Amino acid sequence: MKRTMQCLLAVAGLALCASASAQIKLVNKDSKAHDVLIKCSSSADSSIAGSSTRDIGKGPCTVTVKSTKSSRSASGKGELTIKDGKFN
Repeated sequence: MKRTMQCLLAVAGLALCASASAQIKLVNKDSKAHDVLIKCSSSADSSIAGSSTRDIGKGPCTVTVKSTKSSRSASGKGELTIKDGKFN
């Protein structure tokens, strides 16, 4: 019984690691913060601090930088990078 519990915990741990690594990352290479609209399974007004990275969801997701109307989509383990107020 103890061995079975250890196996179940190991499998659960691997599943958590796999789901955490499947997050889309939003990267802001600018020194200033940007207001963004994030649309994944739902929409949310948000912001990202200057020179920072944050996980936004499993995707597919679309992010729009409000000041420039620049928009980009990603899914899976994608990364969306803002540089000079726009997506590259």
